Amino acid sequence: MKIFQLLIIALFLFICPLLFAQEIENKFCLEPKSFNLKNSVTYITDPRLLNYDVTFYYIDITVNDTSTCITGFTEIQARTKADDLDEIVFELSSDFTIDSVFFNGIPDTLYVHSADLILIQPYSSLLRGDLFSCRIYYGGQGGNDSFFSGISNRTDYLVNRNVTYTLSEPFHAKDWFACKQVLNDKADSAYIYITVDTSLMAGSNGILTNISTLQDGMHRFEWKTHYPIAFYLLSLSVADYQDYSIYAYPGQGGDSILIQNYIYDVPEFLSENREDIDKTREMIELYSDLFTIYPFHQEKYGHCYAPMGGGMEHQTMTTLSSFNFYLVAHELAHQWFGDHVTCATWQDIWINEGFASYVEYLAAEFLLSKEDAQIWMVNAHDRARTQPEGSIYIPAEDAEDEMRIFSGALSYKKGASILHMIRYELDNDSVFFQTLRNFMKTYKDSVATGMDFKEVLEETSGKEFDWFFDQWYFGKGYPNFTINWWQNQDTLIIASSQSGSSEVTPFFRTHIDFLVQFIDGTDTLIRVEQLSNDQYFKFQFPSYVLEVIPDPDNWLLDVTSIIKTPQMEGSFSVGPNPFTNKLWIEFKNQNVKKDIIISDLNGKVIARYETRNDIIYLPLDHLVRGVYLFTVIEDGDSLTKKIVKE
Repeated sequence: MKIFQLLIIALFLFICPLLFAQEIENKFCLEPKSFNLKNSVTYITDPRLLNYDVTFYYIDITVNDTSTCITGFTEIQARTKADDLDEIVFELSSDFTIDSVFFNGIPDTLYVHSADLILIQPYSSLLRGDLFSCRIYYGGQGGNDSFFSGISNRTDYLVNRNVTYTLSEPFHAKDWFACKQVLNDKADSAYIYITVDTSLMAGSNGILTNISTLQDGMHRFEWKTHYPIAFYLLSLSVADYQDYSIYAYPGQGGDSILIQNYIYDVPEFLSENREDIDKTREMIELYSDLFTIYPFHQEKYGHCYAPMGGGMEHQTMTTLSSFNFYLVAHELAHQWFGDHVTCATWQDIWINEGFASYVEYLAAEFLLSKEDAQIWMVNAHDRARTQPEGSIYIPAEDAEDEMRIFSGALSYKKGASILHMIRYELDNDSVFFQTLRNFMKTYKDSVATGMDFKEVLEETSGKEFDWFFDQWYFGKGYPNFTINWWQNQDTLIIASSQSGSSEVTPFFRTHIDFLVQFIDGTDTLIRVEQLSNDQYFKFQFPSYVLEVIPDPDNWLLDVTSIIKTPQMEGSFSVGPNPFTNKLWIEFKNQNVKKDIIISDLNGKVIARYETRNDIIYLPLDHLVRGVYLFTVIEDGDSLTKKIVKE
């Protein structure tokens, strides 16, 4: 009897791997793909997750549209990265009950499922480069009833439809399938099979290869993607949908790209949304021209409609709650910035959200109007300024804080603003967009950090941007400018004083434009570079200057106040008057010693200065509010004016 049992076990061990291999078309790759993957990791639940690379996910689950209940299995195929590996760890919420585990086709009854981790000890140690598979059968209620829920079920009361959908970013893929949540490990490919009632449809990544009719009024949607994909970009969405598909045609005579939309199957929904949905076509064509061809053109792009309060850029099939122009523009942009190239760490979420936000601006600029784009940027700057102490790069201590990662003011709007300023500093759109294309080419199918982008930017432009990233990416806040200007005969003087909104970054080196308007109705645009907190600039203009407008095209994220100083009376001009902390003084006579005395109204001397310069500024923040006498003595002659400290 024991011999018979041993034979049965041996036969089982031989047949099971064959059965698994026959069921999955995606065989193990003989050689690992040469993705340019990074080693930086800011958040992992267990260091043993780094001992292998995932090559393939196979998710086969049954779901419905009224709950987050899941039954089925996830199979993970992977390749080891360590020698003598005797423990394998996967992530799966402990809210699920595991029915069984098969490791390389062999039942494993010794696995441990605790604290959202599955620990498996292979029957023999694995060597570096070994391939393995693990199939995990599980069931239960997924999600956690928050926005970052992994899987959610909601009712869209506007149309009375239930929807079950996933949103795994940043740490919640484990709330609906077994996985490895490490950004720099993209799976080569994935199958997502979703079994639902025949009254429902299920959308997911890649191409819908088949809809299998099953028993008991069920059918299975079989989606397959063969592009590298990050764990949090796998998805599903289930509802009473209809399929509205259109095509984009990027390039000159290029192949068509399927745009597959799963929208509610209710009267009037398509007719009410068709015009907005159809704009996706011109966005894909525009982005393909600006960046590179749509990265997943051999499969599709699409949308699954769900009442999620925004959108999520699931690779090849975004989940969203409206077809608002800017929402569609943003989520589509993620297919390049976030999906094709993914942030290597959550601290560098700018690679995803800052870029996709700036593409909203570009979509308005190229598809709507310059005015619409300007309105977008004004609003973005307003939002970014609500965080005067914030940085785009996320400090390590905040790298697990979901609200900080997805800060609308910092990761999104300030992130978009600095790309706009990079474009301004380059002052060459050809170089700017070539930088984006080179970035795509260098890090496609992989991950990147903010510093990786800086390196591509510097290589493409031939310019050094250390200073820029120090102040704008890692630094905090934004600059506050006080601009004083006056005209002395044919000379326009612009005095710029700058301070940072945060003491961490007290100065922002930058170019700045000034629109100079003349009394005769003409104008001219001048560009200067501010290299210190206090700087002045001179320009020769024969016409009388009527107005000076700083940054007229809204390139800079800043706060600016401008003061027109009265023209010179006597031997000097002082301004602004009233002042807050600083005074600018211009002298008519050059290379002459000037003694400056500031006194109170009783004649008590408060401060003395001397200079031979023709323009100086005096820091007077130590003075209390009030009226003072400002006296200049030149060659024995003196002139006194009243100044007011506010």
